[in-house]
Amino acid sequence: MNRRQAGPSDGDLLGAILATATSATASSAPKPPYYDLKTAPSSPISQPHTPQFVSYSFEPAFWTEFFGEPSSPRNLTFTLLNHLHARGARPIVRTGGITMDSMTYNPNLTLSAVRTENGKGGIYRTTGLAAAAYTHQRGKIAYYELGNEPTNYPTARWQGSTAAYVSQWRNFTSQIDISSTHNASHGKWWASSATTDVTPLKVRPSDLIPAGINSTGQVGQYSIHSYAFATCDPARDRLATTANVLNHTSLLRYADVEIYPSAKAAMDTGAQWVVGEFNSIACSGKPGVSDTFAQALWTADVELIYAVRNASSVHLHQGATLLFQSNQQSNTPGDDGTPGFSSYSLLYPVNSTKRGEARVLPVFVSQLLVVEALAGGGRIAALKTPKGVDEEGFAAYGVFTSTSASGKGKDKGIIVRDEVKKEKRGEALARLVVLNMKPYYADSTVARGTVWLDIGEHRGATVKRMTAPSVDEKDAARVTWAGQSFRDGKAVGDVVVENLGPNERVSVKESEGVLVTFK
Repeated sequence: MNRRQAGPSDGDLLGAILATATSATASSAPKPPYYDLKTAPSSPISQPHTPQFVSYSFEPAFWTEFFGEPSSPRNLTFTLLNHLHARGARPIVRTGGITMDSMTYNPNLTLSAVRTENGKGGIYRTTGLAAAAYTHQRGKIAYYELGNEPTNYPTARWQGSTAAYVSQWRNFTSQIDISSTHNASHGKWWASSATTDVTPLKVRPSDLIPAGINSTGQVGQYSIHSYAFATCDPARDRLATTANVLNHTSLLRYADVEIYPSAKAAMDTGAQWVVGEFNSIACSGKPGVSDTFAQALWTADVELIYAVRNASSVHLHQGATLLFQSNQQSNTPGDDGTPGFSSYSLLYPVNSTKRGEARVLPVFVSQLLVVEALAGGGRIAALKTPKGVDEEGFAAYGVFTSTSASGKGKDKGIIVRDEVKKEKRGEALARLVVLNMKPYYADSTVARGTVWLDIGEHRGATVKRMTAPSVDEKDAARVTWAGQSFRDGKAVGDVVVENLGPNERVSVKESEGVLVTFK
């Protein structure tokens, strides 16, 4: 009689074969590439940033649309500001823009601002907010400003002479100091407020400082305006694409070539500098680009670029299309002459025929990310793009907080020298901001990519995400910061905070940003 040697049953044998196959598949499954994000700064660590760093500029002609009246405030705008206040931010609001140059004051006016315009939305004059603000609200005035973007004035005004501009600026500001503010404005003037456009008149801070604009001590801060893209004419309109706007390398180049020379000129004299007005695309933005989630990625990156370069504040501009700004621009007011709100704004504050119902735009979440990143006076530095990651689509920043003078404290501590106090100061890496700016579009036919980052040794961390289904997402209800959306002003959804274990890596999808806070 033949006997079969005792062994596994057929069922057991099949199970063993399946287990072996599964094990082999798991071991051969591709693992995501892990990129090494070096957390040592690749730039000098910035000055500590105040809660006023994230600030705003509002076009005066549309002040009432954005803020309402004391008896009927615009709740949507104030709700957004309250979200920032709850996180410790105290924005400085600049009432400025092109229409400030045509403002007059009428003491008999019962409204905050009244536009004088033609039937197609062209604005001739704005009446209501003027120098008389000193009389009524002097305790709320941080700085004074004489004129917006003198680079855009007619050439005949100063005949392209920097010296002629400086002479008139000093004369006018000194008259206001003496006759209007009882010298309260002296030493509180913003100087320059120029664009980076190439014009015959050279009045950027780097031009004005050697020309003696502060020879009598009138300047409080130097201001420059930042617009790397525009829809003011067809040639520039063609360049204002999502891919170009999110090119981190190009954004750095613009900041260092066009803005930083003026910043350095100011700081070399011991003065502060600000980005008094900025946004992604001049002449009111570009629908399909600046009203999408791309604007949130762009705004976070640019604000942190200027934070690294020690701007005291950055003023994100809000407004609507100005018909007389350019006869070649692609944007227009509403067909009925009502405002065509700028698509780069944080919100459309009221219903309009051009933009539809009042609502918050996707960009707002970027303000929450930056405010939380710089909370408590954080000092920020750029971090080097990991080897193997495309520099054009990636930005990373470290936020440092002071430790003891010996440098001991949290993990990732470093020692820096304070050249003002002539002493060593310990700095600990408290937070990381990582922006994966590679565009992922809604109609993409490939899977959305993810970058996995090795962030070195740490004792654990939390992660908050700024994310959306795609870079071209327009609906703020689908755009979230830490799990919450803000389309109608109020936070919707539960706060989502991810926890990383010790030394655990962090992932960042294409078209996404994260804030990592170390424990």
